[in-house]
Amino acid sequence: MPTRPPTRAVQPGRGEAAAPVRRRAEAEEDAPRPGELICGQCGAGNVPARRYCRRCGAGLADAPVAPKPPWWRRRRTRRAPAAGERPVRRRRWRVPRPVVPLVLILALAAAGYAFRAEASRALESVRDRVSKPEQTHASAVTASSAAPEHEAALAVDGTTDRYWAPAAAGQGEFLEASFDRPLRLLDLVVHPGASPVAEKFLLQGRPSTLLLTAVGKDGRTTDKTVRLADVPGQQRFHFAVSDVVRLRITVQGAYGADGGRAVALGEVEFFKRR
Repeated sequence: MPTRPPTRAVQPGRGEAAAPVRRRAEAEEDAPRPGELICGQCGAGNVPARRYCRRCGAGLADAPVAPKPPWWRRRRTRRAPAAGERPVRRRRWRVPRPVVPLVLILALAAAGYAFRAEASRALESVRDRVSKPEQTHASAVTASSAAPEHEAALAVDGTTDRYWAPAAAGQGEFLEASFDRPLRLLDLVVHPGASPVAEKFLLQGRPSTLLLTAVGKDGRTTDKTVRLADVPGQQRFHFAVSDVVRLRITVQGAYGADGGRAVALGEVEFFKRR
């Protein structure tokens, strides 16, 4: 049979004394942090300013310094305050709420100001595509020179069997049309030669290259060079410019202008945006 443990005598009125409670061992301290002095006696970390170990009191004259970990293992950690130290509360700077929308508005305004020219051109391009070109007429037409019976007005008279021809066949002769109010120019239609009929078309010289110069109401100019095919009939060119008050058409080259033949420009039509 199993033996029972011996019983102890207890005085009347007194209970059995409770077993002594062992204190929980203190938690081990963290490993020395980078830059701290490592005590050679107990291995505790100490700040570089200490001369004796904070745990065992050993001298730190020859104590090595804890190395820093590689950059990929570094992690920002908060140092636990030592015994008797008051934790320092770090105040985080926060952007005031009203400042955030103000900064966004200013950034958008700055971006809009920087790209205002591109945005304006993009808007005009969209409006040009959705609008239908409308023919308009010049209020006045002048020329650098004109051959007899081939004055400048014949280039805008609505017919293609009469033409303007400069007095000389050299380059640089021009025709200039003026408009009574600024307009958004879209297209230009040119009828080269003396006639739309093939037999009469070849009797005179024909412009091969034209320099288009649009003058705005503020005096700014916009140039575009176009090349014409040597065939009778209309040829259309896209030339989108805003606030045009004058348009100069300069002859820079010609077909068949040898032998004293004039450079004939049968008709010019202007189209604006509605």
